[in-house]
Amino acid sequence: MLRRWELWLRALYLFVLLLCVASVASADDLTRAFAGTYKISNVVEDGSHVQLTLTLTLSNFSNEDVKGGIVALMNSQPTPVLIGSFSAIGDLAHQRKVTISHTFTVDANEYANWQHGHAPVLQFLVPSGDTAVAVGIQANQITTPKTTN
Repeated sequence: MLRRWELWLRALYLFVLLLCVASVASADDLTRAFAGTYKISNVVEDGSHVQLTLTLTLSNFSNEDVKGGIVALMNSQPTPVLIGSFSAIGDLAHQRKVTISHTFTVDANEYANWQHGHAPVLQFLVPSGDTAVAVGIQANQITTPKTTN
């Protein structure tokens, strides 16, 4: 009788372990699933704040379509705080991309960080049931080459 109980317990343990591994793999897939390029334009510096337009081309490298995802702009502090968000993306099919744009007002120090090689902190809020999963976006800045005469 004890043998059956041990076998059942070991099978349950193995099943739970496989579920944990699968969920970690799924989370890892999501963290690498969204990337893009961004451009900053219409910059107006006003003392301690900067108003700017941030245009992001977001690519979905996941195997899933995303409906209603929202890109959030966070500050780069150790405990990130929401600066603002783009409008919800209606549909971002897998292996496709979308270009979105929004005007933000950011702290002048945050903007200075961006000008010195630190990319804006962008997170993609992916709907998942009654909640959303926040996934980091790896984005590179598009710069226009300076011309010399």
